[in-house]
Amino acid sequence: MTKQWELIDALRHTRHDWLNVIQLIKGNLALKRYDRIEQIIEEVTAQSLNESKLSVMGTPDVAAFLLTYNWECTKMKIDVDVIGEIQSLKANEDKLYRTCQTIINQMAELSSSSSENHLLITFLFTHTEEESGNHNNCQLTFDYQGILQMNKEEWRQILKSLELEVDVKVDLIEWNEHECVLQTTFTIN
Repeated sequence: MTKQWELIDALRHTRHDWLNVIQLIKGNLALKRYDRIEQIIEEVTAQSLNESKLSVMGTPDVAAFLLTYNWECTKMKIDVDVIGEIQSLKANEDKLYRTCQTIINQMAELSSSSSENHLLITFLFTHTEEESGNHNNCQLTFDYQGILQMNKEEWRQILKSLELEVDVKVDLIEWNEHECVLQTTFTIN
């Protein structure tokens, strides 16, 4: 019975999201802002395409977590971008899930409620051919825009404990008042 209620809840949230899009289109149609309507349709199409790509990476727990996150969290909005030829991340799912969950939950918890906070998560799939053999990787980038109520050293401590607990090294690429960029790479077997 629980799975059925989870499915019904997911359908309810999805229906609500689509009704919001339709309302935006209707409002802009009434205002004869046809350029804005086209932009809304392009944004929704791109979002749906990325959600589809996320769903075929072989990581159902990660996909479910990322696709439903905005339904519950109000302090930070996340978007996902998937670039490149998708490879299965099934062998890395546990580490990937724990990495995403730890970083996203920390960012949400430490986001200022007095600002708009946004996190773009990018999965960049790459393939390189070298003398030592072919290498497939997925570079995972967390690009936060907003206000985090913490300092750079506190982030380093969180990333160090993540490395010890999950065995994933995450690099702090950028840090300032309004931006935090973290990056890690998963090797695909």
